[in-house]
Amino acid sequence: MRIRKANSSDVSAIFAIRSRVRENHLSVDQLAERGITKAAFGKWIADGYGMWVADLDGAAAGFAIAIPHEATLWALFVDPDFEGRGVGRALLRVAEEWLFAQGCNDISLTTDADPKIRAHGFYESHGWHCTGDADAGQVEYIKSNPTLSLFDFG
Repeated sequence: MRIRKANSSDVSAIFAIRSRVRENHLSVDQLAERGITKAAFGKWIADGYGMWVADLDGAAAGFAIAIPHEATLWALFVDPDFEGRGVGRALLRVAEEWLFAQGCNDISLTTDADPKIRAHGFYESHGWHCTGDADAGQVEYIKSNPTLSLFDFG
């Protein structure tokens, strides 16, 4: 598996993955209603978003998008054909490390509040903690920079 920075040629694969996921599924039309369009992709790159694609077996197997000025892992999705092969774990590690390297001390993400979805166990197993804050059917998770000690105050 190879994790690499996403570029404009990845936009179709990213949207294909996003519309194929089993949980937290949104159609292309539902994404567009939220302002998530193929045309917005270039702006995200220009705005300094961190975006990565996992290549596996010659195909885009998943992607992650992080927003440094919000200290947020905004998206992490794996194509259903590649689930269970470490794609999500690898993308999560890269996005976390990148956000912390951008100076974020605490990072966050939101996911569906339904406790049955797999994302909860996935994030918890990687050191994320649920804050209990939910909005519009979402719940927030946070993770602190593991390189900061209790004695780091700046």
